[in-house]
Amino acid sequence: MKYVFETEHLKVRKFEIEDAKRLYENHLEEEVKRWIPNESYADMEETQEAIRFYIDCVNGRHLPYVLAVELKETGELIGDTGVNEVEGNSNEVEIGYGICKRYSGNGYATELLNAMTEFIAKTFGINILYGRVMHGNTASVRVLEKNGYEFVREEFGAEDDPYGNGMLIYKKEYNK
Repeated sequence: MKYVFETEHLKVRKFEIEDAKRLYENHLEEEVKRWIPNESYADMEETQEAIRFYIDCVNGRHLPYVLAVELKETGELIGDTGVNEVEGNSNEVEIGYGICKRYSGNGYATELLNAMTEFIAKTFGINILYGRVMHGNTASVRVLEKNGYEFVREEFGAEDDPYGNGMLIYKKEYNK
C-alpha cells in the first residue's frame, strides 16, 4: 500500500472502499457527533459514496483532500484528516482531523495535525491554514495550539454549529 506520508506512530493514505465499515463506525462515536455533528454518515451507502468522492479528489490532486489515518503499529484505521478551501479563497484552507476515542489521549491528533499542515503547505503551496473548533472542545483547541495555530476570532451562526454555541477560529501561517 502506498502511503502519502508517515509520522512516528501513524501512516496516512488515500481511502479505499474497504475502509467504509470502519470509517462509518468511527464517525458514529459520541465525541464525533458532539464536536463535528455534520461529519456522521447516515449509512454504509453514504459512507461508500463519501469514500469514492475522497478518492477522486486525491487522485485529481484537488480539494477537498481527505485521507485515512492508520496506526503504524497495527495498520488499523483510527481516524481521518483533510482540508478544504476557505470559501472564495483558494490560497487558504480549513484543516480537520479526528482520531477515534479508543486512541485519543495519546498525542496522535497533535502528531497528525503537525504532519498534515506541513504536507498541505508543501504539496499545494498553501501557507494559510485555519482550524475551526466548536466552543467547548478544549482537547481540539490544545491540539491546534500545540501546533502553532493562534486564536483569531469567534464565529456565530455557522451551519456546522447546530447548538449555536459558537466556533473558535484558529489560524496558522506556514512559512516554508
